[in-house]
Amino acid sequence: MFARTLRVLTVGTVLTATVAIGAAPAQAATVTYQADLASAVANPERGYHNRYEIINDPAVNDYVNAATIPGFNPDLLDRTFTRARNNGNTLIHSYVHLDKYRTQALPQALLDNLASGLAAVRAAGMKAVLRPAYTWDGYVSVDEAQILAHISQLNAVITANADVVLHLETGYLGAWGEWHTGGLTNPSSVEEAPARYRIMKRIADTTPATIPLAMRYPIYIKEVVDPTSCVVPGGCNLTQAQKDRIGFHNDCFLADYNDMGTYDNPSWMGWYYIEQKKQWMYDLATSAGHNKMVGGETCGADGYNDAACVNAQSEMQKLNFTEINEDYAAVNTDKWKAANLAASGNDPAETCFVRIKRKLGYRLRLLDATFPTTVAPGGGLSVTAHLSNDGWSGLVKTRQVYLVLDNGTQRYNLPLSGVDPRTWLAGASTVTGGVTVPGGAVAGTYKLALWLPDPVAALQSRPAYSVRLANTGTWDATKGYNVLANSVTVGSCTGDCTAPSVPSGLAVSGVTNTSVSLSWSAATDNVGVTGYQVWRNGVLAGSPTGTSFTDTGRSPGQTYQYQVRAVDAAGNQSGLSATASGTTSGCSGDCTAPSAPTLSSPSKSDTTVSLSWTGSTDTVGVTGYEVFRGVTLVGSPAGTSFTDTGLTASTAYSYTVKARDAAGNRSVASNAVAVTTDATPPPPTGLVLDNFDGTPAYPSTNDLGKWTGGNCFLDGGGAGVVTGGALSLRYNNCGWFGSDVGVDLSSRTYLVVRIKGAAGGEQNRFNLGLGGSTKLFADFTLDGGAHPVITTSYQDIRIPMAANGINRNSPSQLAMGFWYGGTSTITIDHFSFQ
Repeated sequence: MFARTLRVLTVGTVLTATVAIGAAPAQAATVTYQADLASAVANPERGYHNRYEIINDPAVNDYVNAATIPGFNPDLLDRTFTRARNNGNTLIHSYVHLDKYRTQALPQALLDNLASGLAAVRAAGMKAVLRPAYTWDGYVSVDEAQILAHISQLNAVITANADVVLHLETGYLGAWGEWHTGGLTNPSSVEEAPARYRIMKRIADTTPATIPLAMRYPIYIKEVVDPTSCVVPGGCNLTQAQKDRIGFHNDCFLADYNDMGTYDNPSWMGWYYIEQKKQWMYDLATSAGHNKMVGGETCGADGYNDAACVNAQSEMQKLNFTEINEDYAAVNTDKWKAANLAASGNDPAETCFVRIKRKLGYRLRLLDATFPTTVAPGGGLSVTAHLSNDGWSGLVKTRQVYLVLDNGTQRYNLPLSGVDPRTWLAGASTVTGGVTVPGGAVAGTYKLALWLPDPVAALQSRPAYSVRLANTGTWDATKGYNVLANSVTVGSCTGDCTAPSVPSGLAVSGVTNTSVSLSWSAATDNVGVTGYQVWRNGVLAGSPTGTSFTDTGRSPGQTYQYQVRAVDAAGNQSGLSATASGTTSGCSGDCTAPSAPTLSSPSKSDTTVSLSWTGSTDTVGVTGYEVFRGVTLVGSPAGTSFTDTGLTASTAYSYTVKARDAAGNRSVASNAVAVTTDATPPPPTGLVLDNFDGTPAYPSTNDLGKWTGGNCFLDGGGAGVVTGGALSLRYNNCGWFGSDVGVDLSSRTYLVVRIKGAAGGEQNRFNLGLGGSTKLFADFTLDGGAHPVITTSYQDIRIPMAANGINRNSPSQLAMGFWYGGTSTITIDHFSFQ
């Protein structure tokens, strides 16, 4: 059975795409799929979790009978996890209580009970998040050697059951295993840092690479993953793969502005602002750019008073949240249940609690898929699919993606090579891959499906562990895959398997102001050509049966690129023809050009010129502008400003601007403005903190090899932008910049800032902190008693450090804050110490 044409199908509850697998690979079907925007899909490895005690033997777990412990109830011992399953959740959380064993090895009975608890998790089709802890509440201190020994014991069991362990919360230290209120939990103690590192290293070394590790405090994450903070006598030897496993457990999410201590603790490494630590977590990603595990719970406080559920959505999106505790704390989760949210974008009207339930982690939705309709056994079967991830995170753990051919008796699971679903981050993704159909495939009618099973072979046959797409009519709950088409015929090609020849002689036969007419020579075919496809700028514009076509609805005065291919009755397609260009003529409808803009004097550097102009007017509406350097078009901004980059120092340029409307009408050129770029500034001398020359790249690392970045600025995703070898910070009563120093400056006298402002006078709009001294920039005292004044031209402002109270022995971080009102831009060529 062969498909006869290229099909574009819309899929609802019934899939009708017919796919023939034969000898010629040219035929194709494109299928669009109906979205399910409202359901909270119970997918694995994401969503709300419920708390249980999976170690249920009272001989090894005193908490089984401890009715006085806050949060305990008999339901926590239910190894069928009925409450979690009734809630539509796929995750449970369990403590591993070690209170009884602070000074001794763990008994085999505890390890066996943990193993049986994880077996119960597996039987229920769920996964677990585990946290070892030596106390429920209060101060606790356990010897490091004992902790390391316990880690090895527990992780032997966890490794044997890694298939059902979603991730580990690092635990062990302090109250509730949260790395506070206990031994080795003083973030200001450099003496304790090596022990913390060794504990993390032992956890990473004794668990499989497939298990993420979540830490509560950003400052400890930095302490462990940042090589510049290493104080371990034997060296810091976490591998990059192990660092990529370290994510974030936010234990008091939205309790107050700093999440009840999560973001505001001090550190022996230096002082870091709350906003900076939050930005670290917003930027958290693996070295390959995948999302890390981020989860947590709320606390018995609601300092953010998030009754409208604005902060919860914003923070979960920025943090790429994957999971959170449904059971704690009600003061926050009850607010989420009471908050009714209006429909917005692809989100339906629903409570905040349900919106969080839908969007935690990944939520993959298939838009369309294109696959060949004629492929021989032993031949190739390729697919291109467009997906939307409507969730807040991508998949954290890798999975193999398969195309499946299944006729109920024979099933062929064909892995798509080179496709990693962890790259399907929030937003849109395109998936392209191919498989080889087995040469011995049995002829018949098959379903074609997309399958994302658990990577562990023992769980692959269980649909509960497979990823379900957020579509209507695609999920096969019995097989655990997503059906792309219900009717696929596998068999050898019988009939017409030969594609037509490529059409020749494509030419433009006529134009109007809104159309382009084309003609070409007929293609040949062994049976017969039935039609053609005309492609405009890579988009299908029409499917005529003859050798001519008129493309209508074009804009006046525009140029378009065309190609043609031939199609026969069997759906075989030729290659694309040579390209022909067609330019529409004249004007109809809106024939009035916009008024000319007025170009003003620009700002400049040695390699950039920043232009601005007055907005033009038009009878219908201006849609954009075109910026010319001499006669060369260098930019097409929508607004009334543009920065020309990559210029040569001390060189004269002339600029003009034209306005453009929707009909393609263009204004006459603006007045010409002549600009001579600045001379190349002398290179900074002394110890350079950062000269923003692109090596290393900002934001990430400064010239001392240490961290640098920013947030809340109006460009560069909040970090500001480097252009022309300088850092531009555009602010509106908000902005923070930081650059770690962390070296002894006792041999240096001055902090030198080469800086200019867009308007001048910006010295009163921000503070600068270094070495324990923070002042408004205008309040620093210069040699001779003067104070800094920023102008519109670069100048070197030399701040004597000792005279301004800057501790040169322990300078920590250079930080700047822009919370003093007003809007402007400062540009920094470099920071150095002389």
